[in-house]
Amino acid sequence: MINDLFFELMKNNFIAVLKKKNTSSIEIDDLSIDYNGQLNEQFLNQLNFLKVHTDLLQKASAEHDELAMQSALLKLRSHAMTLSSFFEAIAEDSEALLKMNSWPEIPEGYQLPAHYGLPGK
Repeated sequence: MINDLFFELMKNNFIAVLKKKNTSSIEIDDLSIDYNGQLNEQFLNQLNFLKVHTDLLQKASAEHDELAMQSALLKLRSHAMTLSSFFEAIAEDSEALLKMNSWPEIPEGYQLPAHYGLPGK
């Protein structure tokens, strides 16, 4: 699964765009993503925590242990919120990069060129 993750590639692309497009005083430390961290590892750790506490919730539920169930739910909520923040940082940094001054206007009806292998729009 880790071989399919792309967060490090995305992070490196964001850094490259920042270096290429930055005409203002935006510094990498002003952005939301932790550009010194390992994003793939951070994502996998949080996903693993979700799995561990989902398993705990299942076991506690089978044993009718409401305290353990409540503990599992609190941990699930916490790790889900961390993942939410992870993706929110990506959205915020994407927006910050898009707000840089030197982008061309996207013409009406623009379609991605077919050689990118993605559907247009």
